[in-house]
Amino acid sequence: MYSLLNLVSDWGGFINNMDGLTSAQIDLLNSVFSIISTVLWVVLAIVGAIGAIYAIYLGVQLAKADEQGKRDDAKKHLITTVIAVGVTVALILVFNIFLPMILDAFQVGQSGGSGNTDIGNDDEGGGMITLFSNFANMIKCSL
Repeated sequence: MYSLLNLVSDWGGFINNMDGLTSAQIDLLNSVFSIISTVLWVVLAIVGAIGAIYAIYLGVQLAKADEQGKRDDAKKHLITTVIAVGVTVALILVFNIFLPMILDAFQVGQSGGSGNTDIGNDDEGGGMITLFSNFANMIKCSL
């Protein structure tokens, strides 16, 4: 296998390891994924803060409830909030950290890697269409 020590943990490292890209395309992809990654980290902080505040509010409502119906309603909302925050955190972590690691481990976008095995008969003969290299090749930069 490739090597667990060579895995990248961000999009910049993954994009820099891709083959067949010009420096302008690498710079553009790095800037785009840097912005997306930063926005997702900010969203993670906001969702975490709002989710924590709302969970505290629901916990207080649960403790103050006099009727069983109100307790059940607050309990359902609390469970839903915890699940929603957990799923959001998991998806942001997968996109920002684990997806570049997985793509780099399978050498997607690199020549000679398992991501470029010949699975179909492409007209180019270059193997499997990779995730970002064709997207990057479609970008016409005039810097």
